[in-house]
Amino acid sequence: MAPDPNHPTVLVTGATGLLGREIVKKFQDYGSKWNVVGTGLSRSSPPTVFLDLTNSDQVAQFIRTTVPSIVIHSAAERRPDVAAKNPEKVVELNVMVTKFLAELTAEMGIPFIYISTDYVFDGTCPPYEPYDEPKPTNLYGITKRNGELECLKHNKKSLIFRIPIKSFLALNVYSNLCRYGEVEKTSESAINALVDITLNVNREREVEMDNWQIRYPTNTQDVGRVLRDLADLILSGKKEVPSILHFSATQKYTKYEICRILGELLGVPTSHLKEVDAVSKADSSVMRPHDCCLSNKRLMELGIDSSTIDFVTWWKKYLLPARR
Repeated sequence: MAPDPNHPTVLVTGATGLLGREIVKKFQDYGSKWNVVGTGLSRSSPPTVFLDLTNSDQVAQFIRTTVPSIVIHSAAERRPDVAAKNPEKVVELNVMVTKFLAELTAEMGIPFIYISTDYVFDGTCPPYEPYDEPKPTNLYGITKRNGELECLKHNKKSLIFRIPIKSFLALNVYSNLCRYGEVEKTSESAINALVDITLNVNREREVEMDNWQIRYPTNTQDVGRVLRDLADLILSGKKEVPSILHFSATQKYTKYEICRILGELLGVPTSHLKEVDAVSKADSSVMRPHDCCLSNKRLMELGIDSSTIDFVTWWKKYLLPARR
């Protein structure tokens, strides 16, 4: 059974995660054009399909039965600190599962989009183009780079899609309580989690905050939209799509700067925050790159809209109600 070109099916792994949920929604926005199948492990409930990606037999049976037109592999361990503490599990999910999916989709002739990260670079020579040499500084970045290599080795129809590790989505805050929009819990997004720190919900006298690492927070709605447009382009065959592409917002902040912005929008003091400018103190448990700015040049050359939601405008929309 071959995929239906008039009603293609996209299969999204990690569909219960912060990014995966938004990818699914953006494809669903197309109405009846795309048939969307999402899989997840934790928090999965219909229509999301429960699927343990480490169970190769079940994965193979499911994909061969579903016969997707394209697969977007969003599932991963994305937390550098967790990766450092659980190396075997991270290698299994970020590398071995990716290898198996690349081999399986290649066997079926299916395009395979692998969500990767800016952390494959060491952050010393930004901005980075897709052809620049990766030099990851920690285990998370190493496993994502190795996942990239497995894709390129096993499936000629692979697309490595690198995005910033720091992404964000909606969070409404009222008094000392959070009412979540698309985010189910603040820990899903490093940016959303900063709201709790800014509000000082734990009543800390002083909280050290990184003012060294440069971040480019990118809204998952934009990521989902770009992936949908790329999937359309790949299946249309109108242009040759490179094997590696980058997408990122261009606004840059440190964690400390983000908290100051959030504090201003919320109308709360941020005197409890102590800026830390030294690399040895900023997130010292895992070596992080300084500035991994990703260039959108190649994406723009394909005619893909690389515009992004303004960071401050977005948070004004979701945080200002808390001051009323």
